[in-house]
Amino acid sequence: MPKTHKETRFLLIVAMAALAACAPPRFASPPGQHDYRQGWHEGCADGYAVAGSPLYEQKFAAAPAAPGVAFESGWQSGYNHCFASFGRIQRTINSVLSPS
Repeated sequence: MPKTHKETRFLLIVAMAALAACAPPRFASPPGQHDYRQGWHEGCADGYAVAGSPLYEQKFAAAPAAPGVAFESGWQSGYNHCFASFGRIQRTINSVLSPS
């Protein structure tokens, strides 16, 4: 039996919300030194928090002053990537939910 437009829209919204809540797992961090990958993962979580994800709590107000340039560089890259990713997800959800 075919789904109605409302049912399809609801399922799409649920799927997108689930994806918006997920941070990449540690093994999905980009290649590089351990400090870079650790910084990327923590920056990603902060990026999601600042972008508005209710499932993340912001740890740092700016790139942390950690010992080593690799961590700071990774943090900034992860923050930028995940902040932008969450914004794209939110824009897509808004376009699906907006009246046609």
